[in-house]
Amino acid sequence: MTVLIVGAGLAGIRTAECLRERGFDGSIVLVGDETERPYDRPPLSKQVLRGEKEPFYLLGDLDVELRLGVAAEGLSLPDKTVLTSAGPVTFDQLVIATGAHPRRLPGEPGVVLRTLSDARGLGALLGPGVRLAIVGAGLIGCEVAASARQLGAHVEVVDLLAGPLVRLLGPAVSHRVQDLHESHGVRFHLNAGVLSADHDRLAFSDGIVLEADVILEAMGVTPAVEWLTGSGLDLSDGVVCDDSGQAAEGVWACGDVARWGQAPRFEHWTSASEQGASVAAALLGGEPSAVPVPYWWSDQYDVKLQGLGVPAAEDDVVMVEVGARQRPLALYSREGLVTGVVGFSAGAAVMGLREAVASNAPLAAVLDTLS
Repeated sequence: MTVLIVGAGLAGIRTAECLRERGFDGSIVLVGDETERPYDRPPLSKQVLRGEKEPFYLLGDLDVELRLGVAAEGLSLPDKTVLTSAGPVTFDQLVIATGAHPRRLPGEPGVVLRTLSDARGLGALLGPGVRLAIVGAGLIGCEVAASARQLGAHVEVVDLLAGPLVRLLGPAVSHRVQDLHESHGVRFHLNAGVLSADHDRLAFSDGIVLEADVILEAMGVTPAVEWLTGSGLDLSDGVVCDDSGQAAEGVWACGDVARWGQAPRFEHWTSASEQGASVAAALLGGEPSAVPVPYWWSDQYDVKLQGLGVPAAEDDVVMVEVGARQRPLALYSREGLVTGVVGFSAGAAVMGLREAVASNAPLAAVLDTLS
């Protein structure tokens, strides 16, 4: 049996690793459109961007046939064939792990950060006195803002919404993130739409014009499914799958490109890893691994933000302080039941609440354990 994995990021690599760990001795073909050998992405906006370290390379000595610099261009389910830039590749089982593409401004006047090449290119542009404008105050935008300030750049962040990470964190916690960045010299332009842009100038709907040496487009991503158009798969905001990651007979999806069951897509490192492991188990006929409660983290300056669960921005939020250093911890709840938690350098407290978040424990009971 041949398992073809399209996408050489974490989700695809983890699938291949877990197939071998479970004793699969058939052929694994791993196709990736980058020429760089597979690497871990989280450091790109941090240590790699700042020139402090090289990325951590994945895969190691795993027994797979690795085809790099090969882009997927189409899928024929009846023929069990993926069309690629290097010719057709047949399979018995297919795992789709093609990730996502950055959203772009019209005309693509700036740069993006998605690949190792992007990180190296952006890092070479930053330094003391460089004026960096970041369009988008999500995780990538905030992490690059922190790294750029550490490199001495002047940083201004623009977003259509009312605060950084507000969709993920809600307004109360978003304000704390904004305060963190402003204390390090970052300027925000919020509720601001970009009317026009070129490589060194942004014009906003309120009449403000911002000049910059570098513009980073960090407006989020869209799932990389264009090559699957016409395949017959459901591509509603990603490859739609059942709760085990199966999209069709012999076809699976994991990572940023996948939508499992009734849940939204999760664009987090841990989700990609856990879904890859679960797909490997289900593909071999076993029980899919239990996918834990969603978890994410983000390093900004000397603060590690960590979150569990899928809170909504409109959820109720209670802020408490935990540990000997009184670190801020936000508890999210809906109708009195915990939906998520976010901590500011409060890792032990966050991870200690994993079961409470997974079971939607009563907020009052959780607060009692923290008092």
